[in-house]
Amino acid sequence: MPVNVVMPKLGLTMTEGRVDRWLKREGEKVKKGEEIVEISTDKITNVVEAPADGILAKILVQEGETVPVAAPIGIIAQEGEKLELGSEVKGETKGEEKEEKFIKATPVAKRLAKEHNIDLSLITGTGPGGRITEEDVKRYISEKQIGTLPEKTEKEIALREEQILKKAERVPMDTMRRTISQRMKKSWTEIPHVTENIKVDVTELVNLRENLNKSGEHKFTYTDLIAKACVIALKKNPVLNWSIEGDEIIKNPNINLGIAVALEDGLIVPVVKNAENKSLLELSKEIKELSEKARENKLTPDEITGGTFTITNLGMYEIDSFTPIINPPESAILGVNKIYKEPVVIEDNIVIRHTMKLSLSFDHRLIDGATAAKFLLDLKKILENPVSMLI
Repeated sequence: MPVNVVMPKLGLTMTEGRVDRWLKREGEKVKKGEEIVEISTDKITNVVEAPADGILAKILVQEGETVPVAAPIGIIAQEGEKLELGSEVKGETKGEEKEEKFIKATPVAKRLAKEHNIDLSLITGTGPGGRITEEDVKRYISEKQIGTLPEKTEKEIALREEQILKKAERVPMDTMRRTISQRMKKSWTEIPHVTENIKVDVTELVNLRENLNKSGEHKFTYTDLIAKACVIALKKNPVLNWSIEGDEIIKNPNINLGIAVALEDGLIVPVVKNAENKSLLELSKEIKELSEKARENKLTPDEITGGTFTITNLGMYEIDSFTPIINPPESAILGVNKIYKEPVVIEDNIVIRHTMKLSLSFDHRLIDGATAAKFLLDLKKILENPVSMLI
């Protein structure tokens, strides 16, 4: 019997995937376990293996198209086996039904075409994978109307449309940007964000990092040191490591630190699991390894899920304060800003010190302002006496 090749579910939060590249063509022989198609989610790229021996009889989803998890994307059949009618593994219908089935168009485009009694097969799609969009249908309607106008008017309208179209280019979001957009909108609209800022004297932290990097082969970043300090502060203030699910509070027993990594086309947050059990050196090595894998697009689904608290560092971009958006289902996120040298009054003396602001956004449904302030104060004390992290 024919066997469907389906879009796999690579993580708990994955709802759809995109076909990036077919490694086999229709009619080619495949073996069970052989890689046949590359797919991508909002965060990672992976390959799908053939679920059975046979021939790739039908490609149902073209390169560049996005489909829900578990949707059939191809069919494997035995040589000489005919595909039956009426399902994903069953192929052609007759006449207009066959024509209609393979016309790719958005729901809005289909509705607009139906309202104007337009045959979609006459329209060239400009969307992903040749999908017909609402704009394609509108353009077709406009061109039909122009066809009935005098030649001069037709040219004037065409010129005007060309000038308008030059002003802005419309491009579809890729999978990663679309998912970031959806998650950030959901977070901002559903979670009552509050952001508190605190200034920290990080002179001793700067000195500690310099000494550590001089004395050993491994090089520490400020993110590494702040991550270790956060683990200590979260142990003292565990509410910031909890989350809300419906009307219940989830008291996460482990500290799983998300470290935001900027990519050329988006953002990804790999997760250091069980950070409370790791030394500063272990934390630093794992953060470095995960960051490198993120930039090389080699993270596994397990490495980007399960976070309980996130750190995002914009200090290298000379940002002195910002409002980070919470990464659901977490309840708090720490924004790290630029380190400045500035005059500070200490015991009536003006001295030059290194200072930095920390920006904490938190879910006010779970975390009160005083609780968040206590966490920031504990974090400040740790960073101003960083040697305590090494004990």
